[in-house]
Amino acid sequence: MTSILTQKPVFAEKEILRGLQQYDRRANVHMNGMVFYPYYFFEYDISAKSLLRLQGKIACTIDALSGQGAMVDVQPEFSTYLMEGEEVLPITIAENEAELLAERFISQTLSQKAKFITIPRLHLSSCSLFYRPFWLAKYTKPGRGQQPLIVDAISGSYHPL
Repeated sequence: MTSILTQKPVFAEKEILRGLQQYDRRANVHMNGMVFYPYYFFEYDISAKSLLRLQGKIACTIDALSGQGAMVDVQPEFSTYLMEGEEVLPITIAENEAELLAERFISQTLSQKAKFITIPRLHLSSCSLFYRPFWLAKYTKPGRGQQPLIVDAISGSYHPL
């Protein structure tokens, strides 16, 4: 058995199934288990001068498969999870590459959102590889065939695959 750092699912499999069935009562929904998607979490101390002196923290996640960045308002709560047969997607972006992507992403985001007199200085304060849980479902509607879905176990949002 392997242990991973993850976020605790908010939505249980039964809740996702019930929600999808209520969305379209004519559809047949079959749950196919959970998959864990890898991300890196980077938190930086930042200091810069704008009209006021800016000091604080800024954070982002980097998708460990695509390298796509996203800003984070609040540090996710992580817990250790002992894997029991669930699928963990393999990492394709190494941590050192993800760190460069994170610095570039944060710098670009800051330059678009704020005006600074000096270039913001970033100092990495923490980095974690974590796995976000997603439910896999198969949505079948008469006359339309099957549509595989992935459902975020934290937010409940779903997307066709």
